[in-house]
Formats: sequence, C-alpha cells, structure tokens
Amino acid sequence: MKCVICGRRPSRQGAYCQICADKLDSQKRRNGNGEPKHYLTYKGHVVGLYPNGDGQLVPRLLGRNPDKLPKSKTINLNTYCEGFDRGQIKRFKACVLSLASA
Repeated sequence: MKCVICGRRPSRQGAYCQICADKLDSQKRRNGNGEPKHYLTYKGHVVGLYPNGDGQLVPRLLGRNPDKLPKSKTINLNTYCEGFDRGQIKRFKACVLSLASA
C-alpha cells in the first residue's frame, strides 16, 4: 500500500505518508475550522454553519448551550425570524432535526 498523494510508503495511522499528512493538517489549520459563520438553534439543539471554501456553508451539530451563543450570529428557529422566507426556515429546521437524530 502506498500514499495516495505521492506514492511513498504511508504511515501506520492512515493512507498518507507523514509528509503529506503534515501538509494536509497545516492546510486545514490555515483554512480555519474554528468559528462558525452562523448558529442555528431549534428545540434545544445547536448547529454551526461552517464555510467550506466554495462559498457554501456546511452544517455540524454542536453540543453547546444555546443561551451562551453570540446573539449577532444566532438564528433562533423557535421564534419568528425576520428576513427569511418560509421555505428557508423549513429547510433550516429540517437540517437541525436531521443532524440531531443522526
């Protein structure tokens, strides 16, 4: 078995050699997966919307307390959300519930 990027012998932990694994890790750190762009809260569940670099947002379920989130970034789906149409709210709620049940 060889590294899928460069063809060298991979490390014991994955499909990449140590050099390629280090490069991928540094690239992930540079892109920044730290802070989500927005938070969605619905029925006590919190989902963070992270940018993926292509201009799209990727949802991830978070185990955070909804009361301690920054209000400027939080979209509370339990109440009326001004600025969003009905279809968007329904998709947001379906996204939160699908991640919470998975």
